[in-house]
Amino acid sequence: DKDYMDNYKTFTVNTRKWYGLSPFHDELHSKGKRFVAIVDAGISTDEDYHVYKDGLERGVYLISSFTQEPLIGVTWPGYSVWIDFLHPAAEQFWEETLQACHALFPFDGLCLDMNEPSNFCDGECPDGSHYLDYHVPLEFYDDLYYNPTHRGLERGTVSMEALHYSGTVHQPEFNYHNLYGLIQSRATARFFNARLRRRAFIVSSSTFPGIGKYASHWLGDNYSTWHMMEYSIAGAFNFQLFGIPFIGADICGFNGNATISLCSRWMQLGAFYPFMRNHNSRSGNPQEPYVDPLLASVSRKAIRTRYSLARYLYSEYMRLVVAGGMMFTPILFSFPEDPNCYSILDTTFMFGHAIRVDPVLEDKKDTLIAYFPNWDWFEMPSLKRVMRFNSTGHTGSNITLHCSLESEKLNMHIKGGSIFTYQEQALTTGVMSISQLPSLPVSLIIALDHSLSAKGYAFYDNDEQLHLFNREYHDLTLVVSQNKLSITAQQGNLGWEYKNKDNTLTKIQILGGKDFDKIQCVKAYDNKDKAYHTLKHEFSAENEILSIMPSDSYTLLLPRIEHITWLNTNCQLTFDSSHLLF
Repeated sequence: DKDYMDNYKTFTVNTRKWYGLSPFHDELHSKGKRFVAIVDAGISTDEDYHVYKDGLERGVYLISSFTQEPLIGVTWPGYSVWIDFLHPAAEQFWEETLQACHALFPFDGLCLDMNEPSNFCDGECPDGSHYLDYHVPLEFYDDLYYNPTHRGLERGTVSMEALHYSGTVHQPEFNYHNLYGLIQSRATARFFNARLRRRAFIVSSSTFPGIGKYASHWLGDNYSTWHMMEYSIAGAFNFQLFGIPFIGADICGFNGNATISLCSRWMQLGAFYPFMRNHNSRSGNPQEPYVDPLLASVSRKAIRTRYSLARYLYSEYMRLVVAGGMMFTPILFSFPEDPNCYSILDTTFMFGHAIRVDPVLEDKKDTLIAYFPNWDWFEMPSLKRVMRFNSTGHTGSNITLHCSLESEKLNMHIKGGSIFTYQEQALTTGVMSISQLPSLPVSLIIALDHSLSAKGYAFYDNDEQLHLFNREYHDLTLVVSQNKLSITAQQGNLGWEYKNKDNTLTKIQILGGKDFDKIQCVKAYDNKDKAYHTLKHEFSAENEILSIMPSDSYTLLLPRIEHITWLNTNCQLTFDSSHLLF
């Protein structure tokens, strides 16, 4: 947070208190972690502050309509000005300033805060006074058709009559106010892309439709209450609709003090936010997981569960990059014709296309009565079936979920018709960072629906490449139909070689199949060596799961496989390069 700054001046470091910032950054990198710094929108007007003086010389600040000088307000460092990102010289100034800051401490991402833009006085306030003789009466702004807060539009922000560059005739802030976070995020993303030659990781306080191309968002300064935790689910839904999929709330609450029970349950829920962050105010009690043994244990289980699904989460997110869509959705979106889904609209959700989550949203709750639509559902991680599709029914039924806090159980269920990658080793091997996961192999979970079909995705790239135009990635679609898993490269380049281990399959687990006990042969066709390979298999009658494993002499690499077929006849059948011959 902004504590690292010198008197809260953006792009500075307090070397007296933070003399070890660069070594700390290096230590984080050595552990596979990343450093994200906060940047405030307000620029201190301290005459000795080089950033302020540079911007003043270039004329890139918002202009007061009264003084025709830079508009002055108040933020954390005191009197402040704001960059006009519509000015043609502003973007270069911003990039060069970020470059100099990056030389001080090489941040990996940025949190753009106070960019509504926030102002500790209303409108503008040079020398502690406020201008009251506005050219347009304030009542005009107050009487607008849509004013969600029912208060003056200049409350806590800059003057609506501040002037933006617009060629020969400057335009008022009133016309551009909601765009400030968007255009700042766009300029920041261009810095990462053009100057650092890497993908941008930006979290912006202020947003506008379209900002999802450049930045992500958190849901603002919430409170440590059970209601706020529940509201965060609907908040995440909304931002999916706005095209900002990478979204999350301040886990355990920003304002107030969270109880151990609330914080533990919120960590369980937060493990499924697209953007997961535990964050609170300076005045609040510490809420890091290590402050309490139960909180630490619950958090560890939740975080490692998230790690076990990291490749799945990344694949879901990259599918949005390539094709659009949503990754955190109400159950209603999957079952729009089931009226009962409206009653659980914002208390349960789908995490990607495959996994349903039922968080505990009340204190002292050891069981949940959860409504499941009429479909095939399987519990995770046991993979046991909990509901079978009823072809004669239209509605589902309630299922009692046992989930005491001490059990650390996460209410997760797999929707029939889904395929996804899973790294079970992340739960048991003491993984301490997401950067360790690419060195671990994956398994594939296939949950068949009542038509014995399923579909899913897997996406692999080097995680650092600036864009996808060079096609150095694997965008795979996985489809099961008629005892056959087909893997198709939708985009990318199958000739490109992925260097890590998390495309190596140790196991394929198929749930909800028919006559699995009669399977005698499993074969995989390898696209690279143009040959079939016999795979090992076993059937668990107790859980009705068919498990497929590679033979000791063959490595099962997901991007190389064209199809895998399981048969209830022996393996002496003839295989050619594209079809099974019976």
